Amino acid sequence: MRWLGVKDLEEAVKRELLEWAKALILALILAWILRAVLVQPYRVEGSSMESNLHNSERLFINRLVYRLHAPRRGDVVVAELPNEGYSIIKRVIGLPGETIEIKDGSVFIDGVRLEESYLNQATLDNYGPVQIPAEHFFVMGDNRQNSRDSRNVSIGFVAQSQIKGQAVLVYWPLRSLRLIK
Repeated sequence: MRWLGVKDLEEAVKRELLEWAKALILALILAWILRAVLVQPYRVEGSSMESNLHNSERLFINRLVYRLHAPRRGDVVVAELPNEGYSIIKRVIGLPGETIEIKDGSVFIDGVRLEESYLNQATLDNYGPVQIPAEHFFVMGDNRQNSRDSRNVSIGFVAQSQIKGQAVLVYWPLRSLRLIK
């Protein structure tokens, strides 16, 4: 059996610390890549997405999905509003090139009434008909009576380049853990 001297012990500690430093740096780089490319946390502010998303819930958005395909009707998205200085979370209702109209408590896309099973109330106001420009989307909150969305002139149609990602998972509070449909 060989006895370790002080010098051997110092070398072993240095090697161990170096391995820990490498692992920590690698973990930080991977976390940065995940956040920059794949997922990003987001905090819901306000009640515009009630009863499906609630104020102060925290969720993850998938940042990669819209590099693979364009947003789809019904997707819950986070969009950056550079003129307003903040982001919004809304549901994609109208797609590029479609004509949207709101009347008689319902949304109509190209003259066909949109079935919206995620709503628990009618859409009371009137809007349109208006054609959605290319590479833009018409977004609305699920709480139609309390939502600042594409119906509002300060937001209007949302460009695809403004959409940061699709909301996929509520992770906080833990009792509310769920996938977003």
